[in-house]
Amino acid sequence: MILHVDMDAFFASVEQASNPRLLGRPVVVCGDPDRRGTVATASYEARVFGVHSGMPTGEARRLCPDGVFLEGQPEKYRSVSVYLLELYKRITPAVEPFSIDEAFLDLGGTAYDASEDGAERAARTLQRWAHERLGLSATVGIGPNKLVAKMASGIDKPRGLTRLEEDEFRRMFWPQPVAALWGIGLQTAQALERLGVRTVGDLAHFPEARLAGAFGVNGPRMKVAAWGQDPSPVVPYYEGVDARSMGHEFTLLKDLGENDVLEGLLVRLADQVGRRMRKEGYLGRVVVLKLRYADYETLLRQRALADFTDDESVIQQVARRLFRENRGRKPVRLLGVTMAGLERPHGGEQPPLFERDRRARALTRGIDRVRDLYGERAVLRAAALR
Repeated sequence: MILHVDMDAFFASVEQASNPRLLGRPVVVCGDPDRRGTVATASYEARVFGVHSGMPTGEARRLCPDGVFLEGQPEKYRSVSVYLLELYKRITPAVEPFSIDEAFLDLGGTAYDASEDGAERAARTLQRWAHERLGLSATVGIGPNKLVAKMASGIDKPRGLTRLEEDEFRRMFWPQPVAALWGIGLQTAQALERLGVRTVGDLAHFPEARLAGAFGVNGPRMKVAAWGQDPSPVVPYYEGVDARSMGHEFTLLKDLGENDVLEGLLVRLADQVGRRMRKEGYLGRVVVLKLRYADYETLLRQRALADFTDDESVIQQVARRLFRENRGRKPVRLLGVTMAGLERPHGGEQPPLFERDRRARALTRGIDRVRDLYGERAVLRAAALR
């Protein structure tokens, strides 16, 4: 059996556990309480007022004027997350972090795998440890694979414990909208609905060939998922789980319409993405632009490259081209640049073929070293100064 552990309102709960005066009060954790950011996590006391993750901070203040708004402390949350991983390892060595507050555990080969109620005992043990040692609550889903376990953990929150088999999964989720299936986002759900696929059950019975024609290899994968099946293994974190994408985004201090300023920000974001990829040894092939207007309409546009790269000059050129092609007339609130389709180069980095490219690569490496020593703003592209 697989467990999916999901910490309840993680950031807000950590803040409440570390400051008893916040217990029972509506707590909202955001990027910067004094800026126009978004809500990272809201405690369950704040959710009663309609506050939820991803909501603009200003709207959250309007809904919950008596809430406690706190700037997030990533180092604190990472420290607690690492401690939780050590607790999980006492149950099984096969622990795969899914995010800072979620993880999958494979009980195969452990003492909990030897009895019918072993998975439930393991889940209750983890919930007790999280509460006694950290003052946190956790919801656990149990299933025969990662997908079913993940879906089960969303049924009864907070402090819930739900076990599903594949047939129970189908009875529960087939009548639900297709967007309820893990891994299907809003745009994919809308595309499926245009094909006549409205529920998870519709997806399970839809012709595979038509799904493949519309979505490529992801089409048949979605159909398999709709049956409650998932062949992906739990990959222990000590074996490493490669990143699927890397990106940076920025919420502007005020809505802007000046395209030269916005493109300057895109250059800076692309610069950060390329530097991060080089640090962690990745190359990417798909540039993704995120564009959010003042009225919160959000566009995601992407373009595949001919070759894999970590060169920010290439990334920013493509990002700016996507921006110009899709820029409306409305003021912009947020911009983001992401590289997807990441891979680690086999056999290490290959040296450029031509002298001009070798010199450009050496310059990039030199700039990286300067920034390592003197900070990210030590060297900036001129376009980013706009």
